[in-house]
Amino acid sequence: MDWSTDPKMLEGRAFYKLGESIFDHKKKVLVIGILSCMLLGSLISMGPNWAESWGEGDLESVEAGDLKDSAFASEEEGVERFTLLINHPTLDDSSPIWQQAVTDALADFIEMEDVTIEYSWDTIGDKRDKFIVEDEDGFWAKNVVTIYLDRKDAKQLYSDNWEDIDVDNEFNSWRTGGIAIDVIFDTRIQDDLIKAEIISGPLSIIILGIVFGTVVAALLPIGVAVLTVISAMGVTIWLSNVTDVTQYALNIITLIGIGVSVDYSLFIVNRFREELNQGRDIRTSTAISVATAGKAIFFSGITVAIGLMGMLFFENTGLPSLGIGGTLSVSIAMVFSVIVLPAILAMLGHRVFKGKIPFSFSTENEKEDGAWAKIANTVMARPWAVLIPTLVILLGAGLPFLQADFSIASRDALPPDDETRIGFELMDEKWPEEAVNAAMIVIDFDGQDPLEESNLLAVHRWMASYIEEDRVLDGFGYALPNSSMNESEVLQFWQTPDEFLDNETLATREYVRAQFLSDNITYLVFSLDGSITGETSREFVSDLRSDRSELLDELNIGDDGVLKVAGFAAYSLDVLDAIIENLPIALAFILIATMVLIFIQVRSVIIPIKAIIMNILSISASFGMLVFVFQWGYGADLLNFTPQPIETTNPIIMFCIVFGLSMDYEVLMLSRIHEEWERTGDNTLAVANGLQKTGRLITGAAAIMVVVFSAFGLSSIVILKQIGFGLALAILIDATIVRALVVPATMRLMGKANWWSPKWLDKLFPSRPHEVSDKSEE
Repeated sequence: MDWSTDPKMLEGRAFYKLGESIFDHKKKVLVIGILSCMLLGSLISMGPNWAESWGEGDLESVEAGDLKDSAFASEEEGVERFTLLINHPTLDDSSPIWQQAVTDALADFIEMEDVTIEYSWDTIGDKRDKFIVEDEDGFWAKNVVTIYLDRKDAKQLYSDNWEDIDVDNEFNSWRTGGIAIDVIFDTRIQDDLIKAEIISGPLSIIILGIVFGTVVAALLPIGVAVLTVISAMGVTIWLSNVTDVTQYALNIITLIGIGVSVDYSLFIVNRFREELNQGRDIRTSTAISVATAGKAIFFSGITVAIGLMGMLFFENTGLPSLGIGGTLSVSIAMVFSVIVLPAILAMLGHRVFKGKIPFSFSTENEKEDGAWAKIANTVMARPWAVLIPTLVILLGAGLPFLQADFSIASRDALPPDDETRIGFELMDEKWPEEAVNAAMIVIDFDGQDPLEESNLLAVHRWMASYIEEDRVLDGFGYALPNSSMNESEVLQFWQTPDEFLDNETLATREYVRAQFLSDNITYLVFSLDGSITGETSREFVSDLRSDRSELLDELNIGDDGVLKVAGFAAYSLDVLDAIIENLPIALAFILIATMVLIFIQVRSVIIPIKAIIMNILSISASFGMLVFVFQWGYGADLLNFTPQPIETTNPIIMFCIVFGLSMDYEVLMLSRIHEEWERTGDNTLAVANGLQKTGRLITGAAAIMVVVFSAFGLSSIVILKQIGFGLALAILIDATIVRALVVPATMRLMGKANWWSPKWLDKLFPSRPHEVSDKSEE
């Protein structure tokens, strides 16, 4: 039985005509494609102007931080810092050996104009306690390097010189804090991406060779991937110079661009080879490939782009940049795959079979009753027996996600043995009053005096009420110079004339004034118990914001006076709230647009709804396993990470990527099933044939995706580990369990109802005349 599509069914369709046109002008198309890639790639030479991805946006915590920084900032344009922490079991910082070791290590920074260094041995009085600690482990000292540049330039300066900070081996030392954390994050992520590409590249080529069986066919998808990545990178770097784009947009280009390019190329190349094997001439084979696989790729590309565009809705997070990078890479991959690749195939012709690879899955003699068709027929023979256990497994795997906790990434995202992280943890341990897990409250009295007695007492009582909580370790502020002070002691501290104070108390008062008061603006700090990423810290911030109206009612402040909360927990809460606020509209956009596109593709109302449900099943299962591994810690020792909450933006990133890619496979498979439905009018046969013709390709494409994503899962940064692991698992589940078991079972149970659509939609999107006549003849 001839189980190929008759070209007469496709003649006259737009994509068939496009295929013929590509063949007729193949050399021009190829030249234009290469020149376009060179033009877009040349934009890389502009150099990027990346926006900051942390601490940006229209969020209360950011506004509070900006208000505090503007009130207490120095005259210089910007101030960034890092710390060189030193420890020795017997020496202290008065030792010449100690001082020489530190100055030698920081020699490069000493000579810089925009840098000052505050050595521990130069500090005196109360300030010295903030720089030195002596305990059973020896003498500890901080040396703070201040860089008077904006954040971006300061990071670049530190990045260029941090490896030269080399302390004598006699001492224990850690480069940490401030921009040191930022730079080590960026450096590790970039190194991990390169490592992932080195691992996944050769493995992807091997998989392509196994799938195609020839060297020429296996190399074509790699070529398209290279064109896609170069072009998308050029456009993204150009965009970074005209709008806010973070450097992580390039990461998603690599992550998605390579995978999608290979996916699309797989289907085009395979369909072209399939048509040649049917004895078609090169022109007809090219036209059919574009009319079938090319059309499916077009709709698939739009579907994947829609999923990635969902990230554009999440303002005040770093997600829009990822959406831009992903959408660009998918769109460019689609264009190169549908237009440029067929031109290359048209020029190669039968040479696409050159370079036979042994031990590959050759498809030249593929039959209608192959392995994938047998799987489909077996499932469709007992659909309920297969569907129910499969659904139970998928739903069970997703249950842990109900216990998910979320937080933005902290230092804990670094490996437990990372120098920068260890140094930061040691500073928290040795100087607990300066621990990073703190809530900062910024109050603008708008022209009124914070030291007015009623204001002073109101702020003191408010702070004292929170100091008593178990969640709070300590509190600091102008109304609570010492946590043990009562109301009368605070009033005495501020209202006693200078001449009646001893020198030590007078110096302390002036220090507190300079530290916490700037005109009519002040800030208060609560040091919090528990993990910096914990839910308890975010709940404390939420309670502060809920109760602030009580304090504001008692204060004598101007009409524009405000009280805002900043700090890590506050920023984490704000990002989470921003995601929750924008989630409904993003989901509505993704789901509705996807349903419309699949309906246009297959002329069915049922299939788009069913496709969305199945994709959500595979995504939820991967989300559940994400919690199981990364939050509950099963596998922490093996993967070298600290169990912690799920990074707040990761589920959104994963959903948009996995939903798009799952729909990618869904559209590619359904388009072939629909093609068989048009040809045979038999739902069961259409499903079996469609799965047989696409199962091997989807499995091969998914295998490449799993390899690429798993390589990212080997990252040293937990953020990338979570994304890589989650994406690899989701794609694996989708391409195997969902495509091989759930799809055939549900298609069989629905029968011809799969292809139902209301009459008014049929009138709005009429079937093509030849489709109707073809089925009526059968």
